[in-house]
Amino acid sequence: MRSKWRQIRGWNVTAATLTVLVVLAVGGGGTAFAKGTHRTPSLSLQLNSPTGIAASGGALYVSNGASNSVTEVNASDGTRLATISARRFGLNGPTAVLAVGSDIFVANGAGNSVTEIKVGNNRRVRIIRGPRYDFHDPVALASSGNTLYILSATGVVTEVATGTGRRVGVASGSQYGFATPTGLVVADGLVFVANSAANSVTVLNATTLAETAILSDPSFGFNTPIGLAFDGTDIWVTNQGGDSVTELSPATLQAVTVLVSGYLPMVGPVTFGDGYVFTLSPPGSSPMVSQIVPSPASVTWMMCNTNGPYLFDNPESLALSGSNLWVANESGNSLTEMDSDTGALIRTVS
Repeated sequence: MRSKWRQIRGWNVTAATLTVLVVLAVGGGGTAFAKGTHRTPSLSLQLNSPTGIAASGGALYVSNGASNSVTEVNASDGTRLATISARRFGLNGPTAVLAVGSDIFVANGAGNSVTEIKVGNNRRVRIIRGPRYDFHDPVALASSGNTLYILSATGVVTEVATGTGRRVGVASGSQYGFATPTGLVVADGLVFVANSAANSVTVLNATTLAETAILSDPSFGFNTPIGLAFDGTDIWVTNQGGDSVTELSPATLQAVTVLVSGYLPMVGPVTFGDGYVFTLSPPGSSPMVSQIVPSPASVTWMMCNTNGPYLFDNPESLALSGSNLWVANESGNSLTEMDSDTGALIRTVS
């Protein structure tokens, strides 16, 4: 199953690098593991190449790319609540999942569609598809108010009304500068798209989808930008080729800082929650999760499999449930739960 973001170059971790990571973790003193840390068997979880994860209430929803299903997991103990896999849901190569209000939306990369499911009773609300939506391998979802934005890998952003599934608008064409887009986020009335092949970020008006700007100045430090997240004030962009994270202001469309660290290798997916920015580094011999404090931007800890039995294996997506961070591991068919403050391992479901 292909990842929805692409490894651009190889990365080899030396024993010395891993030693440094252990020393830097949790304030420089190694890893503090939570009491009661345990591994939960998941023979009934039916995880199969998990590609996305989203939290809604006390549940997690995990999209399974290899089995065309969504697994609902109890966030308090890691047990399976339900598996949504019936053909009538139209799940076909799901790549991403997003919680919006009382519904979850699943992007179906192979099906060129989006499935809307009601949280709680797992009832199908609708399948959004058809030529008018211009879906071509949808890979990312974002929302603002009553509007859902869908990013297709071919370079299309589709705007849909969440209450009706009606198409509001489509942004497609060379004027937008889309080039292998992978990341999508909405902030301050603007839509931001990361163009990994162009070292740029396209900015659209969230209402009209008109092109507002294409950010590519060297001051941003974009180098194969992959993921986007909004912390309520600024946008965070992970640069896979630059081993860095760019913080930019949606108000001024200027760079705030470029956080460069030798301990942020191959950064990919990113999310914000509990006052922190979290990044994933999936490829390589030691995938890891890093915590960044936004103001001033600094890396506070990094956790990899050397720090403990996190079972990271091509970690593909992150989600916050309360004060805990969940990681979906695509190649490991597993979930990892961590304390978002300390990075301590709480449980693995594998």
